[in-house]
Amino acid sequence: MKAFTAYLFFLVCFLVGSGSMQAQDVPGPDHVVDTINTSADIFEDSLPLEITLTLDLKLFQKEKFKGEYMPVKFHYRFNDSLSLEKTMRMKARGNFRRQYCSLPPFWLNIRKADIQNQHLQNVNRIKVVTHCSGGKASADYVLKEYLTYKVYNIISPVSFRVRLVKMRYIDTGRKNKMTESWAFMIEPEELVARRHDALVIKKDDIPMAYTVPEEMDLVALFMYMIGNADYSITGRHNAKLLGFPDFGSRGYTPVPYDFDYSGLVNASYAIPGEDLGLQSVRERYYLGPCREDQAYQLAIDHLAEHREEILDVIQDFPHINDKIRKDMIGYLESYFTGAEGSNFIQFNLKSTCR
Repeated sequence: MKAFTAYLFFLVCFLVGSGSMQAQDVPGPDHVVDTINTSADIFEDSLPLEITLTLDLKLFQKEKFKGEYMPVKFHYRFNDSLSLEKTMRMKARGNFRRQYCSLPPFWLNIRKADIQNQHLQNVNRIKVVTHCSGGKASADYVLKEYLTYKVYNIISPVSFRVRLVKMRYIDTGRKNKMTESWAFMIEPEELVARRHDALVIKKDDIPMAYTVPEEMDLVALFMYMIGNADYSITGRHNAKLLGFPDFGSRGYTPVPYDFDYSGLVNASYAIPGEDLGLQSVRERYYLGPCREDQAYQLAIDHLAEHREEILDVIQDFPHINDKIRKDMIGYLESYFTGAEGSNFIQFNLKSTCR
């Protein structure tokens, strides 16, 4: 148990890749430490992590529908003289992607890690989004969804932070066959709530009318901007709710996630919103509540104020090629250009609001 605790200490630190750290006994090359102490926030750093997971991937793919955890060996190397290996557990997640993907996203369970880092107290597990199938396109979808999270981080601080990972999988079920691809970790909702002194709301039937109007409008317009109709506040589909100290009088704050069905990501497996008459996920459809024009304009102005920062996060990202960069920027620019039109609110928002 003590050794596994060390893993999580390390997890905090390695995920950061920077910050204050103390490792016990670091002599020569390939030294594996038992304890790494850190107070760093694992989602603050933007540098990609390099992680190796060793598991029976063949068995994981076969049993992904069971919803059960299986063991995995976790390995991370800080540098030439310091590395760490620990055993933990993982299980597949995501209804559609478990059916469609050969390697669906998964949970890393850290419940028994006895974490002593303040940022991971009371956190049981961490979401990991990985490539869905083989091929470069699947890895590109991961990078584009990662960037979509980064875009919403710019729009609202009440959002899930993400950490990019260069993941290596060693499949013991296929003679240690190695696969490398991109992945990213998603900040647990408990950490989002703690950062904002808020509560995680578990109730599943809260309508949009009970949310903070300004926050709901930002979520709805962001979803429209990225071309995502795959969410529901009332059905709690791809959205969490937080209760801030005054939520009894103001309402709940929605926090969106899972953007792989968006037009911005444009995954080949993505299906347009059901019963909306859409032919492609690239078509935008507004699903937010009906408001007065002034309320819509506040949300439009907020996104417009961050236009350059939003486009820069795509432009400056080094891990996508120019074709993808141009496509993502062009898709976002088409929203900003459209939102400047005199009839945008009437024709694009009010025509489908709820």
